[in-house]
Amino acid sequence: MRINKFFISFLHITLSLLVSFPTATYGIFHFYMSHGEKRCFNKELVRGSLFIGRYKVELYDDSSEQYFAPNKRTDVGVIVDVEEKFFLGHKVVHQKGSASGQFVFNTLQPGNHEICFTPRSFRTRKWYQLGRSDPADNRVVNFNTARLSLDFLIGDSNVISSSSSDQFRSLIESVNKLNDKLTDVRREQQFIKKKEESFRDLSERTCEHVVRWSLVQLSALFITCIYQLFSLHRYFTKVKKD
Repeated sequence: MRINKFFISFLHITLSLLVSFPTATYGIFHFYMSHGEKRCFNKELVRGSLFIGRYKVELYDDSSEQYFAPNKRTDVGVIVDVEEKFFLGHKVVHQKGSASGQFVFNTLQPGNHEICFTPRSFRTRKWYQLGRSDPADNRVVNFNTARLSLDFLIGDSNVISSSSSDQFRSLIESVNKLNDKLTDVRREQQFIKKKEESFRDLSERTCEHVVRWSLVQLSALFITCIYQLFSLHRYFTKVKKD
């Protein structure tokens, strides 16, 4: 109980400090929860606010006494619910996500919003009946304690969209620069290709000349050898007659 009171007081102090920022508000905190437990906190939001939340669930291992990220095979995830408490509990967000993810919503009316998280496993009974369950997976699926870490950003949707537009324009400029560099690289490749073609043609012509002159020299050598043989044959024939 003391830990819960301390955590609740710390949460209220954190949220009160976060409200003091005029344009954009950042927040980071975490919950300790059990399987299927629903934990909520309230946030007063003005009209036109954009709430971007990112969460991550880690499970507690009794043997190692440490928290670890669950395997995707176990289908451990989080149910995120956001309700407008000022308007008959109108549900703004109902999202079934994985062990880590994000959720985004925009406030159309000012007022108190209740943001809730429920960690659980989405494995069905049919999966257990098929006999393919692993004891380690069963221990993860039936977890006792989980730690849900949450960080969020609250700001004016117009400001965030304008900053996103600036980032988008900067990305476009970067892409254009990369395209220009790619064009230069292609031109350089074409230039190198032409150089290689001219060098290959020169090499082929040189090889043809070398082969042609080699054939001419071999032909001259062959003719010279034939002439020498005939000359020797006539000489020895004349010597025998004498």
